[in-house]
Amino acid sequence: MRRSTRERHEPERYGFLVTTHGDIILVDQDEPKTYQEAVASSDSEKWLEAMRSEMDSMSENQVGTLVEPPEGIKPIGCKWVFKKKTDMDGNVQTYKGRLVAKGFRQIHGVD
Repeated sequence: MRRSTRERHEPERYGFLVTTHGDIILVDQDEPKTYQEAVASSDSEKWLEAMRSEMDSMSENQVGTLVEPPEGIKPIGCKWVFKKKTDMDGNVQTYKGRLVAKGFRQIHGVD
């Protein structure tokens, strides 16, 4: 098995903000990594509303159908991904929550 020689780095959790005077400020995105962090944060109501909005959107667009898994089959997991959308001044405009499947756990020909 051949492995890539590319170095792997943890994603940046910081952004840069340029002020009207040309100053550059390092800004912490302060986005939760897990559902537990989102509901325990001071912005929990906003994150919960973002999750409700995502679930409503998935239902409205008929993304999938909720069914019982067949006997002996373990369903593919999912996780929430949270993102704050900011304006040019760094003020938070919207809170986004996306439910994503853990596709890396799929088995070829089965899932």
